[in-house]
Amino acid sequence: MEFQDVLRGRHSTRSFTDQDVSDELIHSLLSDALQAPSSSNTQSYRVAIAKGELKDQIAAELVDRFDRISALQDLSGPRKLIKGALSGALPNGDFKAELKYPKDLRDKAFQCGKGLYELLEIKRGERAKRDAFIRQNFQFFGAPVAMFIFVHGDRATASALDTGMFLQNLMLAATDRGLGTCAQASVAMWGKSIRPFFKIDRPYKLICGLCLGYPSEEKVNCYRPDKRSVEEICFSAS
Repeated sequence: MEFQDVLRGRHSTRSFTDQDVSDELIHSLLSDALQAPSSSNTQSYRVAIAKGELKDQIAAELVDRFDRISALQDLSGPRKLIKGALSGALPNGDFKAELKYPKDLRDKAFQCGKGLYELLEIKRGERAKRDAFIRQNFQFFGAPVAMFIFVHGDRATASALDTGMFLQNLMLAATDRGLGTCAQASVAMWGKSIRPFFKIDRPYKLICGLCLGYPSEEKVNCYRPDKRSVEEICFSAS
């Protein structure tokens, strides 16, 4: 693909076919991603990969926790915290879950969600349908490959910057080969529940997941939220 086509063709894929992604292809994608710049070339990120039965086991663990926390929605604040703690449903990630957006970002996030739910014909107030769709996050939207991206905890800010560039390279490389991806901050909510499935070096912390596979023809994959304009993101001179 032409470079501009790759850039504009990458989007969040939320429905996948069951077509396998070979280990050789995954290796090639990661090799391309490693060409990303990083602080002093430290490449302070690591990746854990799950396919097949391992992926299904992790999905079952995450779905169980999502179902447990969803069951607490109607409880009052104190009761929710107590029951959530006792049931093991509360987030246990390596980083604090950022569930609320600052005021200046709230509208953009709202419009993104609104557009997606309108496409899926999920109306405001249809919580069961909304939760059923959100639940698919923890099943990796049916993708055959789930990746978990870790950053070095002793250099969290620099590592996060390095990892973002690595992750973008990985997603663009996948797009160039006809694959779809979806970066998933959601799975990091239960990072401590994912760690036992892999041999993770102690300093590394889970920052996000990434599902990978071949996109299906479901209409959810047609969703393209509007991006900000160049003028919106540039500060003017003082």
